[in-house]
Amino acid sequence: MKINEYYRPSSLEDAYLKLQEDSKNVILAGGLWIKKMGQSINTIVDLSTLGLNQISENKNEVIVGSMVTQRDFEKSEIIKGLFGGAIAFSVREVMGVNFRNIATIGGSIMGRYPFSDVICGLLPYDVTLEFYPKQEISLEDYLNYKGKLNAILVSIHIKKEKGIGFYKKVKMTALDFPIINFAVSIVNGKYRIAVGSRPMVASLAHKAMDYINGLDKIDQESYKKAAEIASEELSYLDNKDASKEYRLDLTKVYVKRGLEEVSK
Repeated sequence: MKINEYYRPSSLEDAYLKLQEDSKNVILAGGLWIKKMGQSINTIVDLSTLGLNQISENKNEVIVGSMVTQRDFEKSEIIKGLFGGAIAFSVREVMGVNFRNIATIGGSIMGRYPFSDVICGLLPYDVTLEFYPKQEISLEDYLNYKGKLNAILVSIHIKKEKGIGFYKKVKMTALDFPIINFAVSIVNGKYRIAVGSRPMVASLAHKAMDYINGLDKIDQESYKKAAEIASEELSYLDNKDASKEYRLDLTKVYVKRGLEEVSK
């Protein structure tokens, strides 16, 4: 990796203007994936002094600064208090502690990485991303956005709602990326199902959600059917870690298990 210039902005406006000067100018978050990509960078823009590393809350939502590390996010009592601790648990599954001490929540989201535990763990909740210049977009809409968003992620807003969640990551060893991951929630009486690392970025299983949320009575067969629908509606592929068929089988098992867990 080659970097021509390091720049520490005095404000978000300053950072944004610097970013616009050259298509090879990039934001520095944790810096872990930039290093892995080995790209040629003109100016790297460091946001670490702009106060974006705080977690706060108000009556309606939890606000997570984009520069909050995964480790601080995982340990936050505010985050642990959301949805039975499911979101905090999903981040605890990422690599080792040393990695999570550096990697940021915002960097994980902006990268739209297929293997992201952060994205999958957040997706089955009402999550809105706040950008500079002023713009807000739901996490799901951002994941479906085509191309690069010309903005800086400022914060992640998690709506406070009544509910509980489930998270499962299937991996070969403790420090591996997921072969596949799952997040299931029941919020205000409605089920939401996310499946990631298929090996594509996490998506909501809308047909499965519509099916189970449309039932008057839900039983074990309902959970099984919803899991089968989730395995059929989303795309799954082979890669060096697992076959398409294995991922499909895991989806049928863990979506059903997740629905059972959040229904207890």
